[in-house]
Amino acid sequence: MADTAIDQRGLKLSGATAAQAAAFDAVVRDYFEHRLSAYPELKALCAEAPDFAFAHLFKGFLLLSMGTRDTVPAARACHAHVRERADHLTARELCHLRALDAWARGDSLEACRCWDEALRAEPLDLPALRLQHFALFWLGDAARMRAVLARVLPAWGKDLPGYANVLGMHAFALNETGDFAAAEQAGRAAVERDPEDLWALHALAHVFEMQGRLTEGSAWLDAPLDRWADRNPFAGHLWWHAAMFAWEKGEFERVLALYDDAVRPAESTFYLDIQNSASLLARLEFAGIEVGGRWEELADAAQERLGDHVLLFTEPHCAMAFGRSGRAEQAARHLASLREFARESEVSGARWIAPLVAPLCEAIGDFYDGDFAAATARFNALRGRYPALGGSHAQRDVFECYRIDAAARSGDLAQARAWLSERVAARANSYVSWQKYAEVCAALGDDRAAQEARRQCARIAAAHRELEAAAGWLPEGG
Repeated sequence: MADTAIDQRGLKLSGATAAQAAAFDAVVRDYFEHRLSAYPELKALCAEAPDFAFAHLFKGFLLLSMGTRDTVPAARACHAHVRERADHLTARELCHLRALDAWARGDSLEACRCWDEALRAEPLDLPALRLQHFALFWLGDAARMRAVLARVLPAWGKDLPGYANVLGMHAFALNETGDFAAAEQAGRAAVERDPEDLWALHALAHVFEMQGRLTEGSAWLDAPLDRWADRNPFAGHLWWHAAMFAWEKGEFERVLALYDDAVRPAESTFYLDIQNSASLLARLEFAGIEVGGRWEELADAAQERLGDHVLLFTEPHCAMAFGRSGRAEQAARHLASLREFARESEVSGARWIAPLVAPLCEAIGDFYDGDFAAATARFNALRGRYPALGGSHAQRDVFECYRIDAAARSGDLAQARAWLSERVAARANSYVSWQKYAEVCAALGDDRAAQEARRQCARIAAAHRELEAAAGWLPEGG
């Protein structure tokens, strides 16, 4: 094996030359910036350096992060390749070797335990920190995400390469645990140090979303559509956030334009593209907007992922596409496949299929079958349990939209009004929420409440126009 080299933070890299270690540092940088070049560069490095253990481990991790069973055999091959060199690995690399084995088996909880071990020994292990952050996000464990960052931050000097990336992850964890002021401070510091770290940009978008600062959020993501053309599909999620700000403001034409031009790549079956697309279409229809034939194309993509069951958060989004497009056979096959997977699989998330994932898919099916009373009951029973699906607060809010809409459509307008009262209290600047509240109050014959809700809609629209005009987004008097 080649002499042991070190990375930018001084951590040993077995089987690497100094030049190969520098090339790997560049790969890690591109990975944090979500650049399309990251994986091809890593693949080329692995071909050049068969004994560079961590490069091959990282290749396996990137393959698994694609969220499909299709990449598992190749990831296992990476594990086997490095295992043959186990006698030459550092203790940290052995932790990653065990993590790769666990994750390839679907045991992301065990993988996180392995990364904990690596980080206890080497808190500057930036790949371990980001990989664990990713896994914990999809496990829905925001509290642990925050705890891990708090644990390692004291070891990070501000001048260390990757410090901005650590701040970006910390910002996101703080947001998801409700500490918005600290999240904004960390996120702004991260972006100031590294404006190309999309996760840090994303963390600030979440802060603006959670606080109802919609015009600021729109301004934060105001960019030409080709701004992130050299990035992987995560760029589409940033555009999803831009569309979400527009949706909350009632700018529905803008939402549809973003969907077509930036959020939904043609024929993509990537899990994040399916999630983004389905949730955005569902929210548009919650607001009463026609979306044309967009569900049909999305259902075709979801069909390609049927039976994958890698990231459970994707499953209800597939159910949305099948239900809304009237594909009863695919919806039934989807549910049957989920239940079979729950019976036969020992992966970390399988334990949540019977109590949460399958009932949620059934609730969505009931909604699109027109059994709104059954859908309301199912959604209501599941409320508060959604974090186990993974994803963020902002992403999971789509299920609340379904719950409210199901109650209204079932004729239980009093219940719909009660839940909308909760919603406008939490989202005082949401045009969509006030609009829905006005509709339900009018249907109940409460004209005074409906009129007040419409005044709130007018207030929000006027406030956004004033802010956007002041920022130069609108022509004077426009």
